[in-house]
Order: sequence, then structure tokens, then C-alpha cells
Amino acid sequence: MRLGLARVASREDQAELSAKAGRPVPWAVQLTDDGWDGLLYAQVRATPPAVEAPAPGLQQVGLRRSELDALRRFLALRGRLRRGPAPGLEAAVDAARFNAASNRWIVYVSGEQMDSMARAFFLERLGGSATLANRFARVYGVSYAPPPLLYASESERGEAG
Repeated sequence: MRLGLARVASREDQAELSAKAGRPVPWAVQLTDDGWDGLLYAQVRATPPAVEAPAPGLQQVGLRRSELDALRRFLALRGRLRRGPAPGLEAAVDAARFNAASNRWIVYVSGEQMDSMARAFFLERLGGSATLANRFARVYGVSYAPPPLLYASESERGEAG
């Protein structure tokens, strides 16, 4: 009752309940509007989400919360990164939906967006945690490998021999 989800029924309602039950009803409560809405919300929340088929060309990816957070950090830097996120990755991350059965955030991404996600996890690895990049590579077979450094020849560096 402290949450305002129910209130004590009026004497008239108790008398009506007693008549319907065929016996005295010493007390009764009624749900408030918040109580009804709370029950409806709990029922909808407990219903498993419909499994959507990804659109053609998109792959379903299940992300842990830490992976989703890393992607959001990556996306927050989009204007400052020299190689920013793939087009559409931000919309895909914004559309992520939690699937309680798998305990994962579900996103649908293209191959280019998968590569961009792998790069985000690579940057996270540089920050100290290889877990996200390792899991993504293990589960989805996608990892980011920076291009090899090309060294200038001695003549290009001005070192005549």
C-alpha cells in the first residue's frame, strides 16, 4: 500500500463482494490505476520478445553489456577518430534490444559494421582489456588487425650508404 498500488475497498464494495461470495468478506482491497498498469507492464515485460529475422545482408550479433558499452564509447568519439565507425553502426547500436533468454543485447549489422565493431574492440584492447576483442573474434570470426607498418628504404630516409 505504500507504493499506492492498492487501496482498501469501500464498505459498499465489501458488501457486494459478501453477497457474491455468499459469506461475509471482512476486508478487501482494490488496485489503483498504478496497480493495474504495474500488472500490465509486468505481464508485457515477462513475455519473451518475438525473434526477428535479420534483414537481408545483416547478421544478428549478441552483445554483452560491456561490449555494448565499448561500442557506445567508440561511437561517442566518431567526430574525433581518424577512422570512425562504419555508416549505420550507430543506428544499429541504438536499435539494440535486450534478449533475456540469451542475456545479450541483439543488434543487426552488415559486414562493414562487423569490421567496425572489431576495430572498436581492438581499441578497447589497447586500453587494457583484450576480453571483448577475443570473444568477438572467437564467436563471430571477425577481428581487427592493423595494417603492417611500411618502413622507408634507407635512400628515402636520406641515409646514403
